[in-house]
Amino acid sequence: MSMSKIPIITIIGVPNTGKSTLFNRLTGRRKALVHPQPGMTRDVFRTAVQLNGRSVFLQDSGGFFPDKSDISEEINIRVRREAERSDVVIFLCDGKRDLLGYEKDLFLSIRSRAKTLLLVVNKIDDPDRHTVPRSYYELKTDFLPISAEHDLGINDLRSSLIQAIGDSHIHSDMEPPSASRISIVGKPNVGKSSLINSILNDDHLIVSPIPGTTRDSIDLSITRNQRELILVDNAGIRKIQKIQEDTESIAVLRAQKDILSADIVILVLDVSRKIDQNDLFIAAHVIKSAKPVMIAANKWDLVSATQAPHLLEQSIRQRLHAFHFAPFHLVSAISGKNVYRLLDTAERLDQTLQDGIRTPALNRALSEIYSEKRLLTKNGRTFKSKYATVESRRPFFIRLHSRFPDHLKPSDEMFIKKRLTEKLDLWGIPIFIKVASSPRN
Repeated sequence: MSMSKIPIITIIGVPNTGKSTLFNRLTGRRKALVHPQPGMTRDVFRTAVQLNGRSVFLQDSGGFFPDKSDISEEINIRVRREAERSDVVIFLCDGKRDLLGYEKDLFLSIRSRAKTLLLVVNKIDDPDRHTVPRSYYELKTDFLPISAEHDLGINDLRSSLIQAIGDSHIHSDMEPPSASRISIVGKPNVGKSSLINSILNDDHLIVSPIPGTTRDSIDLSITRNQRELILVDNAGIRKIQKIQEDTESIAVLRAQKDILSADIVILVLDVSRKIDQNDLFIAAHVIKSAKPVMIAANKWDLVSATQAPHLLEQSIRQRLHAFHFAPFHLVSAISGKNVYRLLDTAERLDQTLQDGIRTPALNRALSEIYSEKRLLTKNGRTFKSKYATVESRRPFFIRLHSRFPDHLKPSDEMFIKKRLTEKLDLWGIPIFIKVASSPRN
């Protein structure tokens, strides 16, 4: 797996300088959470954007903290590392106040690490009247005044970025529109970020035992087997009424929205604990989305010595009976066991939906199913379609054309779905059936 050789631009600064607002302004979409509470951005997230026709990766980093807590130290290490990896660093400051002491130390540290550093002073909402504090001039570095919120000075910033990148980084190989978005969801602390880290074999995301660490949805683009995939690490979803922190509730709502924009969903469970109401709440939301889905039963390393795999899968499927079609993988983010099977399954799902199911193959499978069992409609009439067609792939909708457009008996409709899944190898793809009156004689 490798990232495309597109230049990387990273926004760095202390908390509450407007990094996420600037990130949203430059990307042209509301991706990073924006909230008045400092520290909302805890991870580094990257997305591909166009700057005046140039392809770049833009990164928003976590706000640098001066304290020594475990989570702050993780963020600070990440910030310095990303500065070294980046082609251009935007060091963002708050022009409404003086430069902070530890902020100056961070600037000097980043300047010694970065290939190219742009000092940008934000929140200059009225350039004609605003006086930038003298402390910024003491850095003896030219700075660019902007207002990310009011879109002032942003064009000048774009021009400066293009100039800093230079002509050697002209690319058109952005994330292709066909790249599949794989949304990784689950309740807090089931190991979603750890799972992504294991997949990437890198520490792109902060992993912490504190529930709710990932407060935004983070896109990570990877290329595998010449196929582009976008992993989306979502904030842990829990029932809204159980959330105490306002900022986390925003992230939960965002994660629920991101499920709807996903192409494939990976539902992550913690197999070292019993499935609870939060797991069922998330599962219901995933099923409602009608997306292709697989189950990642994480933390298998904690129970593998005491539980047989087939019995564990059977137990989980009994609780999540609506996921009868979903591939099931016992994985361990810590050891890396089976994590790449998730990508293998995602690639297969994507390829199946891309290729589609041929109408003759669908009708042959249905003919075999009708010979296996007498199927009934809700009013007791024997059911057999004259022919069937695939109406759509996302969601996967099959139209059964019958002489009488009666609804199938629910148990018999489920029988058709399960048998089609097996016969056409549609594991992971939810099937929807509609009976319609046939126009044919």
